[in-house]
Amino acid sequence: MTTNPKIPMLPGELPQQRIYEVVDLPERPEPFDCIVGYGEVPDSVVPSRGPRSSIYLGQVEWAWSPMHNRLHAYYLHRGRKHWLLWLRYQEEDFGKWEWMPIACVASKAVTERQAAAHLLVEFWRHEAKYLDVDQFHWINEGEYLSIADLSAIGRRVWDETD
Repeated sequence: MTTNPKIPMLPGELPQQRIYEVVDLPERPEPFDCIVGYGEVPDSVVPSRGPRSSIYLGQVEWAWSPMHNRLHAYYLHRGRKHWLLWLRYQEEDFGKWEWMPIACVASKAVTERQAAAHLLVEFWRHEAKYLDVDQFHWINEGEYLSIADLSAIGRRVWDETD
């Protein structure tokens, strides 16, 4: 059973955001033929019962105003033949957490770490390009991907779109 992400409610509950080691992301395997986007992951890749044993990558937040924000938590799942990136988000009323598959890549010759980093890179690139989403405002939690990893992925995506 996967636990819900923790939402920081006070500034002191946020992890330190500014001073972190600069990290290198794992090398991107070639080819890296991934499928990315809302509703784009084929049903044949998605487990019928949802992600049962997934790896919690971390959580980021966008906060444009007190009434306009979004929390995204990311999970990685290894299927029989694919790595699958899941988005976990809360419904409008901040109640139940929902799951959505947002990216996948064949697992052959792709390590867990490569899949985690590069599927997230590709998803955020997709968001920036097609939905005009700016860089997240802060990182709420790092887990499998550290705060430094999430910062490096964000820099890679949004520095190249500027």
